[in-house]
Amino acid sequence: MARIVLVQTYHPYTQHTHVHPLGIMAIASAVRSAGFDDIHIVDMKAENWTAEQAIDAITELRPDVVGLSAMTYEAGCMHELARLLKRELPCVTVVAGGPHPSVADDDVMKDGSIDYCVRGEGEHTFIELMQGITTLRSDWIGCEGITWRNLDGDVVREPDRSPPDDLDELPMPAWDLIDHPKYHNMPRGGLIYAHKEFATMFSSRACPWRCTYCHNSYGKKFRARSAENVLAEIDYLVQTHGVKELVFMDDIFNLRPERASAIARGLIERKYDLKMTFPNGLRGDILSEDLVLLLKQAGMYRCMVAVESSVPRIQKVMKKNLKIDKVKHIVDFIAKQGVLVHGAFMLGFPTETEEEMEATIDWAADSAFHTAAFFRVIPFKGTQLFEEVEHAGFDLPSNWEAYEPYQTDINLSKAPETVITNLRNRAYRKFYFRPSRLWKIFRLIPNKVSMLPYLTVLFAQRAYSR
Repeated sequence: MARIVLVQTYHPYTQHTHVHPLGIMAIASAVRSAGFDDIHIVDMKAENWTAEQAIDAITELRPDVVGLSAMTYEAGCMHELARLLKRELPCVTVVAGGPHPSVADDDVMKDGSIDYCVRGEGEHTFIELMQGITTLRSDWIGCEGITWRNLDGDVVREPDRSPPDDLDELPMPAWDLIDHPKYHNMPRGGLIYAHKEFATMFSSRACPWRCTYCHNSYGKKFRARSAENVLAEIDYLVQTHGVKELVFMDDIFNLRPERASAIARGLIERKYDLKMTFPNGLRGDILSEDLVLLLKQAGMYRCMVAVESSVPRIQKVMKKNLKIDKVKHIVDFIAKQGVLVHGAFMLGFPTETEEEMEATIDWAADSAFHTAAFFRVIPFKGTQLFEEVEHAGFDLPSNWEAYEPYQTDINLSKAPETVITNLRNRAYRKFYFRPSRLWKIFRLIPNKVSMLPYLTVLFAQRAYSR
């Protein structure tokens, strides 16, 4: 039986957060359910390893197949690992997957050290790939979701594979293949935490909205696990791994309020006294007060509401079409319940002016958000935004590390580079230099002794970066 090693690649960046590598954990559990039992996970982020350090650990395992998962800004690490692998283990099969290879397989396959790309949601594709590799299959025509190289050296892109409709049929991520304590002391998504013993979860995949800047990793067809299925995984995590806090990473957890409510009620009935955060996906203009109250009762102490821009014209440009008045109302309501609420904003959309960015900054500063982040707009490959700006003739960097969210100098707006940089720094100062806001954060933040020094340093990095 082939030995498989799945690797979460790593490119050091200024936001030192990390969550469990759910993508490769899902692949591991799926391929294991198909009979491939000799499987290992290497998380370079958790280990803080360079490619050279990771290679030592990987080669010791003597794998037959290595799967490399990468975000766009991690592509450099992925390619370096692939080259080192082929140098140390010439017969190893190297497979690339995850968000970047899914949308940039043409670029990825230029690297002769990478044998296959698995595109999209890879559970079923990787199973078929492994079955073919172990039976010495050489012709991959008809294997949906892979990009491969034929005997003539030509790159062949098979049709996309439809994503799984029934997520309940998939096994839960391979939680037994990771070292849980290694994640306890790492800042997770959202930075602030109540308990170190946490688990990251996806209870659904995809989002039906068509925001131009958003990834397309899960497509646009929303698919959700049943409340019973989600609660069964939570039971396992609490009873087997001592989890005390849940971090939901869904794109849009609250699209189906009845399902979200059922999950909350199930947690209340279980009396686990868990804490919950939502650092990613609660859409503000469809979030109800009833659901907020139920989630708080179930343990929610912090959530994020993404606004991006308060300017109606820019909402149309990005095709998010958020109803700002409804967002303001629900953010006010969340804050009044004593739940820390975080706002996410983006500066620098195509055609966006300095005045429009300032309007968003002013709106954010005057809002009830306790904390906020102000990102530069980045046109990741595979998004509609990338296609739009490429077609418009923008000179986009070919170095994928330039797409790192916290250090990029990509500028799509009408404002000069120095202006947008100063605006972003000033946004942090204007938002946080308010005694009333700082007092509210201090009052609500858990683990004050450990969190406040870290958050102070983080603020300084954001407010005075160059």
